[in-house]
Amino acid sequence: MQSTNNADSAILDSISSNDAQLSNTEPQPVIIIGSGMAGYTLARELRKLTTSLPIVMVCQDSGDSYAKPTLSNAYAQNKLADSIANASAAKMAETLNLTLLNFHQVIDINAAEQVIVVRSLVNEASQTTLAYRDLVLATGAHSRLLPNLAVNHQTIFAVNHLDEYKSFQQRLNTLKSQKSAPVKVAIIGAGLIGCEFANDLIGQNTGNQTTDITVAVFDKAARPLAQQLPSQAGIMLQDALTQSGVTFYLGTDITSITTNLNKNITTNINTNDNATVTISFDRDKQSQTFEADIVLIAIGLVANTDLAASANIAIASSQHINPTVTHLPRTVQQGIKVDAYLATSAEHIYAIGDCANVMGSYMPYVMPLMNQAKALAKTLADPNMAPTKVAYPAMPVAIKTPSLPLVVLPVSGQYSDDQLYWQTTQTTDFMVMTAHPKDDPHSILGFVLAGKEAAKQRLTLTKQVADWLS
Repeated sequence: MQSTNNADSAILDSISSNDAQLSNTEPQPVIIIGSGMAGYTLARELRKLTTSLPIVMVCQDSGDSYAKPTLSNAYAQNKLADSIANASAAKMAETLNLTLLNFHQVIDINAAEQVIVVRSLVNEASQTTLAYRDLVLATGAHSRLLPNLAVNHQTIFAVNHLDEYKSFQQRLNTLKSQKSAPVKVAIIGAGLIGCEFANDLIGQNTGNQTTDITVAVFDKAARPLAQQLPSQAGIMLQDALTQSGVTFYLGTDITSITTNLNKNITTNINTNDNATVTISFDRDKQSQTFEADIVLIAIGLVANTDLAASANIAIASSQHINPTVTHLPRTVQQGIKVDAYLATSAEHIYAIGDCANVMGSYMPYVMPLMNQAKALAKTLADPNMAPTKVAYPAMPVAIKTPSLPLVVLPVSGQYSDDQLYWQTTQTTDFMVMTAHPKDDPHSILGFVLAGKEAAKQRLTLTKQVADWLS
Protein backbone atom coordinates (compact mmCIF):
# COMPACT_ATOMS: atom_id res chain seq x y z
CA MET A 1 0.00 0.00 0.00
CA GLN A 2 1.66 3.17 1.21
CA SER A 3 4.66 4.44 3.13
CA THR A 4 5.25 7.92 4.43
CA ASN A 5 8.09 9.72 6.14
CA ASN A 6 6.80 13.25 5.79
CA ALA A 7 3.43 13.19 7.56
CA ASP A 8 1.61 12.87 4.24
CA SER A 9 -1.84 14.17 5.14
CA ALA A 10 -3.64 12.11 2.49
CA ILE A 11 -2.29 8.86 3.88
CA LEU A 12 -2.94 9.83 7.47
CA ASP A 13 -6.42 11.08 6.71
CA SER A 14 -7.29 7.80 5.03
CA ILE A 15 -6.64 5.85 8.22
CA SER A 16 -7.55 8.40 10.87
CA SER A 17 -10.10 7.49 13.51
CA ASN A 18 -12.64 10.05 12.30
CA ASP A 19 -12.76 8.63 8.77
CA ALA A 20 -12.81 5.08 10.07
CA GLN A 21 -15.73 5.80 12.36
CA LEU A 22 -17.76 7.41 9.56
CA SER A 23 -17.65 4.24 7.46
CA ASN A 24 -19.28 1.10 8.77
CA THR A 25 -18.13 -0.89 5.76
CA GLU A 26 -14.43 -0.29 6.26
CA PRO A 27 -12.93 -2.62 8.88
CA GLN A 28 -10.71 -1.12 11.53
CA PRO A 29 -7.06 -2.01 11.03
CA VAL A 30 -4.66 -4.03 13.07
CA ILE A 31 -2.01 -1.52 14.10
CA ILE A 32 1.51 -2.79 14.78
CA ILE A 33 3.83 -0.50 16.73
CA GLY A 34 7.39 -1.34 15.72
CA SER A 35 9.09 -2.34 12.47
CA GLY A 36 11.68 -4.75 13.84
CA MET A 37 11.76 -8.49 13.29
CA ALA A 38 8.70 -9.00 15.50
CA GLY A 39 6.56 -6.44 13.69
CA TYR A 40 7.47 -7.54 10.19
CA THR A 41 7.26 -11.25 11.01
CA LEU A 42 3.74 -10.76 12.34
CA ALA A 43 2.76 -8.82 9.22
CA ARG A 44 4.11 -11.60 7.00
CA GLU A 45 2.22 -14.26 8.95
CA LEU A 46 -0.98 -12.21 8.76
CA ARG A 47 -0.66 -11.85 5.02
CA LYS A 48 -0.39 -15.63 4.67
CA LEU A 49 -3.85 -15.86 6.22
CA THR A 50 -5.66 -12.78 4.93
CA THR A 51 -5.18 -10.28 2.14
CA SER A 52 -8.10 -8.04 3.08
CA LEU A 53 -7.33 -7.12 6.69
CA PRO A 54 -5.98 -3.54 6.86
CA ILE A 55 -2.59 -3.37 8.56
CA VAL A 56 -0.96 -0.16 9.75
CA MET A 57 2.61 -0.15 11.04
CA VAL A 58 4.03 2.77 13.03
CA CYS A 59 7.75 3.11 13.74
CA GLN A 60 10.17 5.79 14.87
CA ASP A 61 12.96 4.83 12.47
CA SER A 62 13.17 4.39 8.70
CA GLY A 63 11.25 1.13 8.75
CA ASP A 64 13.83 -0.65 6.60
CA SER A 65 13.82 -4.39 7.23
CA TYR A 66 16.90 -6.19 8.55
CA ALA A 67 17.78 -9.11 10.79
CA LYS A 68 19.13 -7.77 14.08
CA PRO A 69 21.19 -10.90 14.90
CA THR A 70 23.44 -10.08 11.93
CA LEU A 71 24.76 -6.97 13.68
CA SER A 72 27.10 -8.93 15.94
CA ASN A 73 28.82 -10.85 13.14
CA ALA A 74 28.89 -8.35 10.28
CA TYR A 75 32.12 -6.41 10.84
CA ALA A 76 34.65 -9.08 9.94
CA GLN A 77 32.65 -9.76 6.78
CA ASN A 78 33.11 -6.10 5.83
CA LYS A 79 29.37 -5.60 5.64
CA LEU A 80 28.47 -1.95 5.42
CA ALA A 81 25.49 -0.96 7.50
CA ASP A 82 23.52 0.02 4.40
CA SER A 83 23.96 -3.47 2.95
CA ILE A 84 22.55 -5.22 6.04
CA ALA A 85 19.03 -3.98 5.38
CA ASN A 86 17.33 -6.52 3.12
CA ALA A 87 14.38 -4.35 2.05
CA SER A 88 13.43 -0.69 2.20
CA ALA A 89 10.37 0.53 4.07
CA ALA A 90 8.62 1.30 0.79
CA LYS A 91 9.32 -2.20 -0.50
CA MET A 92 8.02 -3.79 2.71
CA ALA A 93 4.86 -1.69 2.59
CA GLU A 94 4.25 -2.74 -1.01
CA THR A 95 5.07 -6.41 -0.48
CA LEU A 96 2.94 -6.78 2.65
CA ASN A 97 0.16 -4.46 1.48
CA LEU A 98 0.28 -2.31 4.59
CA THR A 99 0.39 1.36 5.48
CA LEU A 100 3.73 2.21 7.04
CA LEU A 101 4.13 5.38 9.07
CA ASN A 102 7.88 5.60 9.51
CA PHE A 103 9.50 8.37 11.51
CA HIS A 104 6.37 8.56 13.64
CA GLN A 105 6.06 8.14 17.40
CA VAL A 106 3.06 6.83 19.29
CA ILE A 107 2.54 9.28 22.13
CA ASP A 108 -0.68 7.93 23.61
CA ILE A 109 -2.74 4.74 23.75
CA ASN A 110 -6.39 5.01 24.74
CA ALA A 111 -7.34 1.41 25.35
CA ALA A 112 -10.94 2.23 26.27
CA GLU A 113 -11.56 4.06 22.98
CA GLN A 114 -9.26 1.79 20.96
CA VAL A 115 -7.27 4.65 19.48
CA ILE A 116 -3.67 5.79 19.46
CA VAL A 117 -2.18 9.23 18.92
CA VAL A 118 0.85 9.44 16.65
CA ARG A 119 3.22 12.35 16.13
CA SER A 120 5.48 12.91 13.16
CA LEU A 121 9.16 13.10 14.07
CA VAL A 122 9.73 15.15 10.92
CA ASN A 123 7.05 17.70 11.75
CA GLU A 124 6.38 17.45 15.47
CA ALA A 125 3.41 19.77 15.22
CA SER A 126 1.62 17.08 13.23
CA GLN A 127 -0.45 14.70 15.37
CA THR A 128 -3.06 12.21 14.24
CA THR A 129 -5.48 9.92 16.06
CA LEU A 130 -5.81 6.42 14.62
CA ALA A 131 -8.44 3.86 15.52
CA TYR A 132 -7.64 0.17 15.72
CA ARG A 133 -9.51 -3.09 15.95
CA ASP A 134 -6.49 -4.68 17.59
CA LEU A 135 -3.18 -3.18 18.62
CA VAL A 136 0.13 -5.06 18.72
CA LEU A 137 3.08 -3.76 20.71
CA ALA A 138 6.29 -4.87 18.99
CA THR A 139 8.38 -2.13 20.55
CA GLY A 140 11.48 -4.26 21.10
CA ALA A 141 14.23 -3.51 23.57
CA HIS A 142 17.24 -1.24 23.96
CA SER A 143 20.73 -1.80 25.29
CA ARG A 144 21.17 -1.72 29.04
CA LEU A 145 23.71 0.95 30.01
CA LEU A 146 25.89 1.47 33.03
CA PRO A 147 24.71 4.10 35.53
CA ASN A 148 25.79 7.64 34.67
CA LEU A 149 27.27 6.54 31.34
CA ALA A 150 25.71 7.78 28.11
CA VAL A 151 26.39 6.69 24.56
CA ASN A 152 28.20 9.48 22.69
CA HIS A 153 28.86 7.76 19.32
CA GLN A 154 32.55 8.58 19.45
CA THR A 155 34.02 6.74 22.42
CA ILE A 156 31.01 5.04 24.05
CA PHE A 157 28.72 2.81 22.01
CA ALA A 158 25.92 0.28 22.40
CA VAL A 159 24.66 -1.66 19.40
CA ASN A 160 21.11 -2.98 19.26
CA HIS A 161 19.88 -1.25 16.11
CA LEU A 162 21.13 -0.83 12.56
CA ASP A 163 21.66 2.91 13.04
CA GLU A 164 23.79 2.20 16.13
CA TYR A 165 25.85 -0.35 14.23
CA LYS A 166 26.40 2.17 11.43
CA SER A 167 27.71 4.74 13.89
CA PHE A 168 29.96 2.15 15.57
CA GLN A 169 31.33 0.87 12.26
CA GLN A 170 32.05 4.35 10.93
CA ARG A 171 33.95 5.36 14.06
CA LEU A 172 35.95 2.15 14.11
CA ASN A 173 36.92 2.52 10.46
CA THR A 174 37.88 6.16 11.00
CA LEU A 175 40.18 5.22 13.87
CA LYS A 176 41.74 2.40 11.84
CA SER A 177 42.58 4.84 9.05
CA GLN A 178 44.05 7.41 11.45
CA LYS A 179 46.05 5.29 13.88
CA SER A 180 49.33 3.53 13.24
CA ALA A 181 48.76 1.32 16.28
CA PRO A 182 45.85 -1.12 16.61
CA VAL A 183 42.51 0.33 17.68
CA LYS A 184 41.81 -0.75 21.25
CA VAL A 185 38.21 -1.84 21.77
CA ALA A 186 36.93 -2.59 25.27
CA ILE A 187 33.70 -4.56 25.55
CA ILE A 188 31.80 -4.31 28.82
CA GLY A 189 29.94 -7.58 29.25
CA ALA A 190 30.99 -11.16 28.52
CA GLY A 191 27.50 -12.41 27.75
CA LEU A 192 26.14 -13.58 24.42
CA ILE A 193 26.35 -10.25 22.57
CA GLY A 194 29.67 -9.27 24.13
CA CYS A 195 31.32 -12.55 23.13
CA GLU A 196 29.84 -12.47 19.63
CA PHE A 197 31.12 -8.94 19.04
CA ALA A 198 34.52 -9.82 20.50
CA ASN A 199 34.91 -12.76 18.14
CA ASP A 200 33.67 -10.72 15.19
CA LEU A 201 35.95 -7.76 15.81
CA ILE A 202 39.01 -9.93 16.24
CA GLY A 203 38.29 -11.25 12.77
CA GLN A 204 38.16 -14.98 13.31
CA ASN A 205 34.94 -15.56 11.39
CA THR A 206 36.83 -14.87 8.16
CA GLY A 207 39.72 -17.12 9.06
CA ASN A 208 42.11 -14.15 8.94
CA GLN A 209 42.92 -12.64 12.30
CA THR A 210 42.94 -8.87 12.08
CA THR A 211 46.00 -6.96 13.23
CA ASP A 212 44.45 -3.51 13.41
CA ILE A 213 42.01 -4.12 16.28
CA THR A 214 42.60 -5.45 19.78
CA VAL A 215 39.69 -6.54 21.94
CA ALA A 216 39.44 -6.68 25.73
CA VAL A 217 36.31 -7.99 27.47
CA PHE A 218 35.32 -6.99 31.02
CA ASP A 219 32.80 -8.71 33.26
CA LYS A 220 32.02 -9.22 36.94
CA ALA A 221 31.56 -12.93 36.35
CA ALA A 222 34.41 -15.40 36.57
CA ARG A 223 33.85 -16.73 33.04
CA PRO A 224 32.11 -15.71 29.81
CA LEU A 225 28.42 -16.49 29.33
CA ALA A 226 28.15 -17.28 33.03
CA GLN A 227 24.34 -17.11 32.92
CA GLN A 228 24.01 -19.42 29.92
CA LEU A 229 26.83 -21.96 30.27
CA PRO A 230 28.02 -24.35 32.97
CA SER A 231 31.54 -23.54 34.11
CA GLN A 232 33.26 -26.19 32.00
CA ALA A 233 31.77 -24.85 28.78
CA GLY A 234 32.44 -21.24 29.79
CA ILE A 235 36.10 -21.99 30.37
CA MET A 236 36.31 -23.75 27.01
CA LEU A 237 34.86 -20.67 25.28
CA GLN A 238 37.23 -18.37 27.14
CA ASP A 239 40.22 -20.45 26.06
CA ALA A 240 39.07 -20.45 22.42
CA LEU A 241 38.52 -16.69 22.32
CA THR A 242 41.81 -16.06 24.11
CA GLN A 243 43.63 -18.12 21.48
CA SER A 244 41.93 -15.98 18.83
CA GLY A 245 43.35 -12.83 20.40
CA VAL A 246 40.68 -11.65 22.84
CA THR A 247 41.89 -10.54 26.28
CA PHE A 248 39.56 -11.14 29.24
CA TYR A 249 39.34 -9.11 32.43
CA LEU A 250 36.96 -11.27 34.45
CA GLY A 251 35.97 -10.96 38.07
CA THR A 252 36.26 -7.20 37.71
CA ASP A 253 34.23 -4.46 39.34
CA ILE A 254 34.26 -1.36 37.15
CA THR A 255 34.42 1.76 39.30
CA SER A 256 34.38 4.40 36.56
CA ILE A 257 34.58 5.00 32.83
CA THR A 258 35.83 8.42 31.79
CA THR A 259 36.65 9.97 28.43
CA ASN A 260 38.71 12.97 27.41
CA LEU A 261 36.13 13.81 24.76
CA ASN A 262 35.77 17.56 24.27
CA LYS A 263 32.75 19.37 22.88
CA ASN A 264 32.33 22.82 21.44
CA ILE A 265 30.01 24.51 23.92
CA THR A 266 28.20 26.42 21.18
CA THR A 267 27.68 23.63 18.63
CA ASN A 268 27.80 20.61 20.97
CA ILE A 269 30.03 18.93 18.35
CA ASN A 270 32.88 16.68 19.43
CA THR A 271 36.20 18.42 18.82
CA ASN A 272 38.73 15.84 20.02
CA ASP A 273 39.05 13.29 17.23
CA ASN A 274 41.70 11.41 19.21
CA ALA A 275 39.52 10.96 22.27
CA THR A 276 40.17 7.90 24.42
CA VAL A 277 38.47 6.19 27.34
CA THR A 278 39.87 5.21 30.72
CA ILE A 279 38.27 2.26 32.48
CA SER A 280 38.98 2.08 36.20
CA PHE A 281 38.26 -1.25 37.86
CA ASP A 282 39.01 -3.42 40.85
CA ARG A 283 40.35 -6.91 40.29
CA ASP A 284 41.86 -9.30 42.79
CA LYS A 285 41.57 -6.57 45.43
CA GLN A 286 43.72 -4.24 43.34
CA SER A 287 42.72 -1.03 41.57
CA GLN A 288 43.69 -0.94 37.90
CA THR A 289 43.07 1.12 34.76
CA PHE A 290 42.72 0.28 31.09
CA GLU A 291 42.99 2.72 28.19
CA ALA A 292 40.77 2.16 25.14
CA ASP A 293 39.79 4.00 21.99
CA ILE A 294 36.23 2.66 21.98
CA VAL A 295 34.01 1.14 24.65
CA LEU A 296 31.14 -1.09 23.57
CA ILE A 297 28.50 -1.68 26.24
CA ALA A 298 27.02 -5.19 25.99
CA ILE A 299 25.44 -5.93 29.36
CA GLY A 300 22.02 -7.01 28.19
CA LEU A 301 18.71 -5.62 27.04
CA VAL A 302 15.95 -3.56 28.60
CA ALA A 303 12.48 -4.19 27.21
CA ASN A 304 10.78 -1.06 25.85
CA THR A 305 7.76 -0.88 28.12
CA ASP A 306 7.26 2.85 28.74
CA LEU A 307 4.49 3.21 26.17
CA ALA A 308 2.61 0.21 27.56
CA ALA A 309 3.06 1.40 31.13
CA SER A 310 1.69 4.83 30.21
CA ALA A 311 -1.51 3.05 29.14
CA ASN A 312 -1.66 1.18 32.47
CA ILE A 313 -0.79 -2.13 30.83
CA ALA A 314 0.76 -4.61 33.26
CA ILE A 315 4.56 -4.89 33.23
CA ALA A 316 6.69 -7.67 34.74
CA SER A 317 8.63 -6.02 37.53
CA SER A 318 10.15 -8.57 39.92
CA GLN A 319 13.78 -9.47 39.32
CA HIS A 320 13.87 -13.25 39.51
CA ILE A 321 10.80 -15.46 39.66
CA ASN A 322 9.93 -18.82 38.21
CA PRO A 323 7.82 -18.82 35.05
CA THR A 324 4.16 -19.66 35.42
CA VAL A 325 4.64 -22.67 33.14
CA THR A 326 7.10 -25.15 34.62
CA HIS A 327 8.86 -26.16 31.40
CA LEU A 328 9.82 -22.59 30.46
CA PRO A 329 13.36 -21.47 31.28
CA ARG A 330 13.91 -19.24 34.30
CA THR A 331 14.73 -15.71 33.17
CA VAL A 332 15.19 -12.20 34.50
CA GLN A 333 11.72 -10.72 34.74
CA GLN A 334 11.00 -7.74 32.54
CA GLY A 335 8.76 -6.89 29.61
CA ILE A 336 5.06 -6.45 28.97
CA LYS A 337 3.08 -9.22 30.65
CA VAL A 338 1.17 -11.38 28.20
CA ASP A 339 -0.70 -14.65 28.54
CA ALA A 340 -0.49 -17.75 26.35
CA TYR A 341 -2.45 -15.88 23.66
CA LEU A 342 0.02 -12.95 23.69
CA ALA A 343 -2.74 -10.76 25.15
CA THR A 344 -1.82 -7.98 27.55
CA SER A 345 -3.90 -6.84 30.51
CA ALA A 346 -5.75 -4.42 28.18
CA GLU A 347 -8.44 -5.77 25.87
CA HIS A 348 -7.53 -5.85 22.16
CA ILE A 349 -3.86 -5.10 22.89
CA TYR A 350 -1.13 -7.70 22.38
CA ALA A 351 2.65 -7.77 22.66
CA ILE A 352 5.31 -9.87 20.94
CA GLY A 353 9.07 -10.00 20.54
CA ASP A 354 11.73 -8.44 22.73
CA CYS A 355 9.20 -6.30 24.61
CA ALA A 356 7.02 -9.24 25.69
CA ASN A 357 7.12 -11.43 28.79
CA VAL A 358 5.22 -14.61 27.92
CA MET A 359 3.79 -16.51 30.87
CA GLY A 360 6.59 -15.33 33.15
CA SER A 361 9.50 -15.94 30.77
CA TYR A 362 11.44 -13.26 28.89
CA MET A 363 13.29 -14.68 25.89
CA PRO A 364 14.54 -12.05 23.41
CA TYR A 365 15.55 -14.54 20.73
CA VAL A 366 14.47 -15.25 17.17
CA MET A 367 12.71 -18.60 17.60
CA PRO A 368 10.32 -17.47 20.37
CA LEU A 369 9.47 -14.43 18.25
CA MET A 370 8.68 -16.60 15.21
CA ASN A 371 6.37 -18.84 17.22
CA GLN A 372 4.64 -15.85 18.78
CA ALA A 373 4.00 -14.27 15.38
CA LYS A 374 2.50 -17.44 13.92
CA ALA A 375 0.09 -17.86 16.83
CA LEU A 376 -0.94 -14.21 17.05
CA ALA A 377 -1.51 -13.98 13.30
CA LYS A 378 -4.09 -16.77 13.54
CA THR A 379 -5.85 -14.93 16.35
CA LEU A 380 -5.90 -11.60 14.52
CA ALA A 381 -6.75 -12.90 11.06
CA ASP A 382 -10.24 -13.98 12.10
CA PRO A 383 -11.60 -12.44 15.32
CA ASN A 384 -14.65 -14.69 15.09
CA MET A 385 -12.53 -17.77 15.69
CA ALA A 386 -11.15 -18.88 19.04
CA PRO A 387 -7.75 -17.32 19.78
CA THR A 388 -4.62 -19.39 19.27
CA LYS A 389 -2.18 -20.16 22.06
CA VAL A 390 1.51 -19.72 21.40
CA ALA A 391 3.38 -23.03 21.34
CA TYR A 392 7.02 -23.27 22.29
CA PRO A 393 8.95 -26.39 21.44
CA ALA A 394 12.34 -26.64 23.13
CA MET A 395 14.28 -23.88 21.36
CA PRO A 396 18.08 -23.99 21.34
CA VAL A 397 20.02 -20.75 20.94
CA ALA A 398 22.96 -20.62 18.53
CA ILE A 399 25.81 -18.41 19.73
CA LYS A 400 27.83 -16.95 16.88
CA THR A 401 31.38 -17.37 18.16
CA PRO A 402 33.29 -18.99 15.27
CA SER A 403 36.31 -19.60 17.50
CA LEU A 404 34.04 -22.07 19.32
CA PRO A 405 30.53 -22.36 17.82
CA LEU A 406 27.96 -22.97 20.54
CA VAL A 407 24.39 -24.20 20.73
CA VAL A 408 22.66 -23.86 24.10
CA LEU A 409 19.29 -25.19 25.23
CA PRO A 410 18.42 -23.63 28.61
CA VAL A 411 17.14 -25.88 31.36
CA SER A 412 13.49 -25.43 32.35
CA GLY A 413 12.79 -23.23 35.35
CA GLN A 414 11.35 -25.97 37.54
CA TYR A 415 14.85 -27.29 38.28
CA SER A 416 17.48 -25.61 40.42
CA ASP A 417 21.18 -26.19 39.86
CA ASP A 418 21.45 -28.60 42.78
CA GLN A 419 18.73 -30.80 41.23
CA LEU A 420 20.76 -31.32 38.05
CA TYR A 421 23.76 -33.23 36.95
CA TRP A 422 25.65 -32.66 33.71
CA GLN A 423 26.90 -35.53 31.59
CA THR A 424 29.90 -34.54 29.47
CA THR A 425 31.55 -35.98 26.39
CA GLN A 426 34.64 -34.07 25.36
CA THR A 427 37.46 -34.29 22.84
CA THR A 428 40.08 -31.75 21.89
CA ASP A 429 37.73 -30.26 19.26
CA PHE A 430 34.23 -30.43 20.71
CA MET A 431 32.16 -31.01 23.82
CA VAL A 432 28.62 -32.24 24.40
CA MET A 433 27.03 -31.53 27.78
CA THR A 434 23.53 -32.75 28.61
CA ALA A 435 21.58 -31.76 31.73
CA HIS A 436 19.59 -34.43 33.58
CA PRO A 437 17.48 -34.50 36.75
CA LYS A 438 19.35 -36.31 39.49
CA ASP A 439 16.31 -38.50 40.10
CA ASP A 440 15.78 -39.31 36.39
CA PRO A 441 19.08 -39.73 34.54
CA HIS A 442 17.37 -40.77 31.30
CA SER A 443 15.53 -37.46 30.81
CA ILE A 444 17.30 -34.59 29.06
CA LEU A 445 16.42 -31.11 30.28
CA GLY A 446 18.91 -29.04 28.31
CA PHE A 447 22.28 -29.16 26.64
CA VAL A 448 25.40 -27.31 25.54
CA LEU A 449 27.05 -28.19 22.24
CA ALA A 450 30.51 -26.71 21.74
CA GLY A 451 32.32 -27.02 18.41
CA LYS A 452 31.15 -27.72 14.86
CA GLU A 453 31.02 -31.49 15.32
CA ALA A 454 28.94 -31.20 18.48
CA ALA A 455 26.46 -28.86 16.77
CA LYS A 456 25.47 -31.72 14.47
CA GLN A 457 23.67 -33.30 17.43
CA ARG A 458 21.35 -30.31 17.87
CA LEU A 459 18.28 -31.79 16.19
CA THR A 460 18.63 -35.24 17.75
CA LEU A 461 18.96 -33.88 21.28
CA THR A 462 16.25 -31.24 20.89
CA LYS A 463 13.72 -33.92 19.99
CA GLN A 464 14.40 -35.59 23.35
CA VAL A 465 13.45 -32.50 25.37
CA ALA A 466 9.84 -31.80 26.35
CA ASP A 467 8.03 -28.85 24.76
CA TRP A 468 8.35 -25.68 26.79
CA LEU A 469 4.81 -24.49 26.12
CA SER A 470 2.07 -26.45 24.39
